Amino acid sequence: MVSKKKIRLDMKKLALLLVGITIGITSFAQGKYGATPQDSITCIESLIYKDYMKNDPKLALSLWRVAYKTCPQSQKTLYINGVKLYEGLAKKAEKAKNNELKELYLDTMLSIYDQRIEMFGQKGFVLGYKGQSMLVNRPTEKQKIYDLLNEAVSITKNKTQAGTLVALMFATINLEKEGKLTKEEVVGVFENTSAICAANKASKYADKYAKAQEKIQNVSGPYLTCEVLVPLAEKSFEANKNDVDWLRRTVQLLKYKKCYEADIFAKVAEAYFKLEPSAEGAESMGKLFLGKKDYAKAIDFFKKAEEMAESNEEKAQYNLSIAEAYLYSKSYSSARTYAQKAIGLKSGWGEPYLVIGDAYMYSAGACDDKELGRYGAYWAAVDKYQKAKAVDGSVASDANKKIARASANYPVTKDLFFYSKKDGDSYTVGCWINESTSVRSK
Repeated sequence: MVSKKKIRLDMKKLALLLVGITIGITSFAQGKYGATPQDSITCIESLIYKDYMKNDPKLALSLWRVAYKTCPQSQKTLYINGVKLYEGLAKKAEKAKNNELKELYLDTMLSIYDQRIEMFGQKGFVLGYKGQSMLVNRPTEKQKIYDLLNEAVSITKNKTQAGTLVALMFATINLEKEGKLTKEEVVGVFENTSAICAANKASKYADKYAKAQEKIQNVSGPYLTCEVLVPLAEKSFEANKNDVDWLRRTVQLLKYKKCYEADIFAKVAEAYFKLEPSAEGAESMGKLFLGKKDYAKAIDFFKKAEEMAESNEEKAQYNLSIAEAYLYSKSYSSARTYAQKAIGLKSGWGEPYLVIGDAYMYSAGACDDKELGRYGAYWAAVDKYQKAKAVDGSVASDANKKIARASANYPVTKDLFFYSKKDGDSYTVGCWINESTSVRSK
């Protein structure tokens, strides 16, 4: 039974109650606060349950139940808070290891969503929230969860709440793991949810959709292979070749999975850059020509990307791409120049040092002066590989492999003796490298 004594002790609540009663009596005819004047009084008395949710949830629940029964059309928050109350009860029952009671509370919680739809509409949005709740609280009902979320998205389309999109992606993957959906269907849902996120990139909830897109891409990663993405892009290109959002998304995916050799990547990248010249688009074009070994064009596009980049992080990445293109074209001095620019823009990054090390190692033949010149190139290369892993542990594995390869070409001790050198002596590498290093033997 509701503790009216407790309510009366709070003068503030009493004042609100009197105001509420007046409102209830004048508006009950519309049914919002109940079917009769007495219902309106009871409703307004009960709606103060919200003030007790934190400090006295038992009283809050008792008052809420009266309001839910007496005036179900009074407030939308009646349903939002009802879900919170019963979800809290379910968690307590779970903690007490009373699974039967937990499931009863969850049944009530889920029925509140259905009642909300009946009273206030917004079916798509509410089904989305219901599906999210089921994904957390009843994850074994995979088909029902998927159906709810899929229906929600089909109703709300580009207005679908960000959390619902993420939940649908998880629900889709859960069904694929049970063999009830194909990998292609997973990618199809990925495409749809990503398109909705893209449609909201300028909305007031843009940050939420950006985070949702990141989660969607992360969880979908294992399904986004070139074997799946390339045929999908080929199938969809003609219908979407003037859709800049689709082009951007597809370029990002194909690039993310390094599907550069596919002809469709060239088509998509060129169409995208034509519609939206950007740093990202220029980089994609650079990757395209790099894959085709057209290094001059690749470098040109990478330089355009660097010019349009807005952050040092981006500029660093594009300078590294320029350095790599020069490295592949055997323009080693230029490769070092742009790798050094990348180092200057981003600290604690090992990859540019690897590029410089490669440039030195590949120059060994050209730096051979019939004395220690070619060895000097290997020593200088190892210096850079060691620097790479010293500043960036993530490249240690690659750096160690390169060190092993370069050090295999070190001279033997007797060769050093012939040139009056020993391990640890200082040595200046000539050629274009022109750096000091230390002598090392096998």
